[in-house]
This record gives sequence, C-alpha cells and structure tokens, in this order.
Amino acid sequence: MTEKTGTMRQAKVPGDLIEVGQSLPFDIFAEHGFLLMKKGHYVLTDEQKKKLERIGVTQFVTEEKIEEGGYGDATQESKHLLPGPFDEMSHLYQRTRALLRQAMHVKDFPGAVLSVAQSILLLAQTQPDAVVASILLAPFREYAPAHSVHTAAMLALLTRRMSLPPRHRETLLCAALTMNIAQVELQNELFGQQAALTRTQQEEIKSHPLLGSAILREAGVEDELWHTLVQTHHESWTGGGYPFSLGREQILPPAHILHLADIVCAKLTPRRYRSALLPATALGQIFQRKDAEFDEAFTTLLIKELGIYPPGSFVKLASNEIGVVTYRGNKPSTPQVAALRKVDGPAYAEPLIRESRNPAYKVLEPCSSLLSGVRPGYLGRLWRL
Repeated sequence: MTEKTGTMRQAKVPGDLIEVGQSLPFDIFAEHGFLLMKKGHYVLTDEQKKKLERIGVTQFVTEEKIEEGGYGDATQESKHLLPGPFDEMSHLYQRTRALLRQAMHVKDFPGAVLSVAQSILLLAQTQPDAVVASILLAPFREYAPAHSVHTAAMLALLTRRMSLPPRHRETLLCAALTMNIAQVELQNELFGQQAALTRTQQEEIKSHPLLGSAILREAGVEDELWHTLVQTHHESWTGGGYPFSLGREQILPPAHILHLADIVCAKLTPRRYRSALLPATALGQIFQRKDAEFDEAFTTLLIKELGIYPPGSFVKLASNEIGVVTYRGNKPSTPQVAALRKVDGPAYAEPLIRESRNPAYKVLEPCSSLLSGVRPGYLGRLWRL
C-alpha cells in the first residue's frame, strides 16, 4: 500500500511578487532554512527587495509516495526547515532594524512597533526558556536592534506575572524597542570600540533620550507614557542618571524596570573585543546592588525568572561534562542541561540531555561558552518545537 505525503522543497523567490511598501505573500528563507522574512511583513526599501531576490528562497510542498511501513524524508526535512526560536529572534532583529532606520517612511509606525512587541510577548508566553536562551545565544549582525529586542524580550519575561493597567505592558516593550532610535549608529560603533568615549560620543549619549522622543513624535507616536519611558530610561535611583538627574521617588516604576532590563542585557551581550559576563556573574552584580540602585522586588523577580543558571548559559557537571542549560528545573539549582562534551574530550555528535537533579549530573559551576566546543548559534535546535 502506498500513501501520499508532503515534502518541503525550495525555489528561488519570484521577484515580481515582491513589491516595496507591500506585505509579503509568503515566507522567505535562506537556502539553509534560516527564516529571513515572514509572510505579511512589509518590504521597506529597494535594497531590501534586491537582497531578498538574491539570497532568498520560498518553500512549497510536493507530494511524495511512501510505501506502507516506510518513512521517506518528509518529516526529517520539514523538521530541519521549521523555524525555531533563534530564527524568530533573528527575524525580530531584522524587523526592528528596519523600523529604527526607516521610522519616517513606515506607514503607521506606532502600529508597526506594537506588532513587533506583540510578537515578542507571544514568544515569551509560549517559549520563555527559549527566549532567555536566545538573548544569550542567538547570533546577530547589528548590535543596536539586537539589544533593543533583547531588552524588550527581558521585559516580556519579567512582566508576565505583573498586574499592569491595560496596554501598559505593550507600551513598555514599545519603549524598549525604540529607546535608542536616536543613536543606532553610535551603538553599533561602540559595540566594537575599546577606547574611551570621545566628547562628541558622550554628548550624543546624554542627548539621545530626549532626541529619541522627538523623533518618535515626528514618526507619529502620541502615547505620552511611551515618550516618558524613552526620556527617562537612563534615570537612576542613585540620582546620577540622565538627562534629568531625577531622584528615586521621581522615577516611574516602568521606567525603572526598563532601566534594569537595559543594563542586564548589556552585561549579558559580548562585545567584539571581549566576551559577555557569565550570566551568573552578571545577575550576581545586579542582585548585590538591590535596594541601593535597583528595586529589590525587581531584582528578586529577575532571579526568579532567569534562575541561577539561565537557559542558554554554560555549566560544568559532576559527570565531568560541559553543557548548556536548556530548561529551568523545579529548583533554581537543578536545570535541565544538554551535555556537549567531556571536559577533556571532543564535542559529542549529538547533545545528551542531563537532569541535574540527579547527583551524577549535578551542576558544579557556571563556565564560559568557549569551553563548549560548539558555536553557540548552532544550539538553537535544542529549543525547537
């Protein structure tokens, strides 16, 4: 007996179906299955259209006969091509980059930013562990939009159980996505700069909250809470923030948690000239400054949501293995770990799942990703559906 099944095939993107200023009628992928642009999203420039035509492919289903008892390759191939959370995060980087660079040319800019925020909220609700891992591991080409998405994603996680007024959560994420709209190029420049800031750079940094708010107003943002959050996301409980040097009692709680998420994500992201801080170290630094610089309730929530060993962080196990944390466990100290290699051996052909609540696989200590023997960006499949 035979039956028909669908197999995913690829074809070059038909350029006549892509129009600048119009939504895409289909998903576009790179040849290796990496999602470049989702169906329904807008092509904003001629340059973007040409790039999609040059490197993009579409996927379609062809029928394939399979003998009874056989399996064919449809399941394996479609599974390989199925976008995972790292692909989703990469797509969010691209959408955010386009919005930050083309704000004045986007029809209904506030609505477009809100759409990205809602995508992040959905991802955080359905795959919270994958979102944390994406912040730590998903590769990016440009720092500024990636940091904005990371900060918004962190806020989506931290506010999941908060009781907030209607739309305040969405507005908070919109502010995170656009807080640095006035210094996109500077952020990208500083990502690879090891030297001290120049006077011009210092002035640009100090002015970007107010200038960013002005740009957003020109782009059609009328929500005053959104503007307030962008204007005050660098104000600090110490009184040494900018641009207003506000006191602790003058800073709105949502602006304060935005400030916290901004700092945490900056600590967790590497620079071209240095590695990121170990997540356990970064979180420890934040927790030590609770109540003096950060609201203790927010720092406690941060530790509760991310755990001692956040998904995407690397650890050494009692089994003398190096692994990456995949999911948080019932206790902060007992996450699920994918073992990648023995400390003194080559990388495994496939990751081996370890439950660290088992004493044989107890987490001994956090460690650097450099010890894993695997490029972090390749680990995204550990969180695929």
